[in-house]
Amino acid sequence: MSSLQNDSGIVMPFQRPVTWGRIVCHIVYWGIMFAVTYSQFVRAFQDKPNSTLLHIVNTHQFLTTVLSFAALGYCAMPYVLYESVPTWKRGVRLIGVLLLYYGCLCINTYVLLSYAQTHFTALPMYLERRVELFMTAPWYAYLFNPVILFFIYGQFISYVISPLLIKAVRDGYARNQARLAIEQERRRLEVDNLALEKENVMKDLLFLRQQINPHFLLNAFNNIYALIYRKDNRAADTLANLSTLMRYTLYRTGQDFVPLTDELEFIYGYIDMERIRHNKPGVITCQLPAIEPEMANWKIPPLLLVTFIENAFKHGLNAVYSDGWVRIALTTELNESGWLTLTVVNNRTDTPKQTTPDGGIGLQNVKRRLALLFPQHTYELVLAEQPDQFAVRLAIPLKGNKDTTMYHDKAHTMSSC
Repeated sequence: MSSLQNDSGIVMPFQRPVTWGRIVCHIVYWGIMFAVTYSQFVRAFQDKPNSTLLHIVNTHQFLTTVLSFAALGYCAMPYVLYESVPTWKRGVRLIGVLLLYYGCLCINTYVLLSYAQTHFTALPMYLERRVELFMTAPWYAYLFNPVILFFIYGQFISYVISPLLIKAVRDGYARNQARLAIEQERRRLEVDNLALEKENVMKDLLFLRQQINPHFLLNAFNNIYALIYRKDNRAADTLANLSTLMRYTLYRTGQDFVPLTDELEFIYGYIDMERIRHNKPGVITCQLPAIEPEMANWKIPPLLLVTFIENAFKHGLNAVYSDGWVRIALTTELNESGWLTLTVVNNRTDTPKQTTPDGGIGLQNVKRRLALLFPQHTYELVLAEQPDQFAVRLAIPLKGNKDTTMYHDKAHTMSSC
């Protein structure tokens, strides 16, 4: 059994399955090999035929070849070639395997020739020359005598090299197929995880948008209720403006991004609705860009900016008993990469803040939406709280009409409030 290492560095066991096809191929191959070696030894023993010795030598040769193939193919090759080790260690392993294999072959050959010399008096010339060479040579000659080296390696490796090459090719193909299967499974899991993550993000965004409408409605109806309570004739105009704003929230905000012009018109309408309530000069100061045709080429998440403006009125003008004020500034940079910057500042009351039933879900939702819609470091949200005022600065990238991606890669750096 060998192992496979995937792209993550995880080592997994790998073994080709044993099938009837493999078994039949081995039987056929080794049967042919036995017949080939037998025919060769028949020719080598022609000068002094001896059927008993012929069968002993041929069987020894065949078994040695089979055992060598099993040891080298199923133990040595995985140990040297397939394990993930440094190159120098692989080289050390290869040298160690070759020396061990050579030593085993030397002992195996010596035992065969010693047996033939002891039990048979008349040896064929093929064996007689080798008996003289091996049985009379000192032990160190097995390491340096080229004739002995050539005989041992040539005699056995010539028979083993063919099945080893076949096995190496088959193993290489099977390992490559296994790697492809692992990679395909990994990519399938990645696609499934991305699809699941996207589905979860879309569900979160839908849930947050569904929370935006009730939150906006609650503030708007509070404004209209105050006008009606004071019997202000402007309540009808405020209700008409609210109807326009609600058509936008109901029919135009179902997507992740909407045209910048639509969102700006909504913000201007909301601020006009607040101006009806707070008509004292100087309490609402706005620096807003005029809507221009090129703004239609850029998109922005719907109802994202209005949350900060709502909070400024709610905790500024509506909470301060006198001298309350709100400052709103919005700028856009419509070049190769569009950017929008919103700054909202309102004064604060000195009295302790009273917990509201809504729990401040508007600001929590917008933070969550920003995290879902934009990667970290591609937008900036700065909240500056001081004893007498509260400031918010938000800088976000705009999405071009030709941009099909959800995220932006460029970050924008701004100073804090």
